[in-house]
Amino acid sequence: MRFRQINEGFEWVFKGENTEEQVQRLKQWASTNQAIVPVVRHGVGAEKADWGVPDGMPTTVKFEDDTPEGLGATSITLEWRRISGFITANSNIKNLKQAQREMVWVQILEGVHPEEAKILTHVKDGTLLEMYPILETLLPTLGIKEYNKPVVKKAKRKPRAKKS
Repeated sequence: MRFRQINEGFEWVFKGENTEEQVQRLKQWASTNQAIVPVVRHGVGAEKADWGVPDGMPTTVKFEDDTPEGLGATSITLEWRRISGFITANSNIKNLKQAQREMVWVQILEGVHPEEAKILTHVKDGTLLEMYPILETLLPTLGIKEYNKPVVKKAKRKPRAKKS
């Protein structure tokens, strides 16, 4: 049960029959991958960090859109050491100038598969629940009580027909 890409792991977790099985799968996966717990905790906003890079996906990122699943140059798991420098208070990445720090971030995003780059951007912004809303049902069982609640979009009302 090793997954090259984080999105593959989440897909496996959410295929569980019920919340208990999904939590068990998530814990099982996290026991073999050091990046999973921080990805989930930062991704839902249970832990907050100053990443030192702007919100959203940088406009300068260039993806190869035809990259098959599992064939990114690297992965979040393999890059976790560099990624964790963005969330660690006194890491060397914090000593870089803003432009250099953003360049490193773009290099990481361009190296991973485009799906993982989306996940990583949501993790940085604390909006992972927008990408995986089902994850919210697992949070209480995982002991996560405070997190960034996703904004529920209201359906647009149809304009009333004018009476003649």
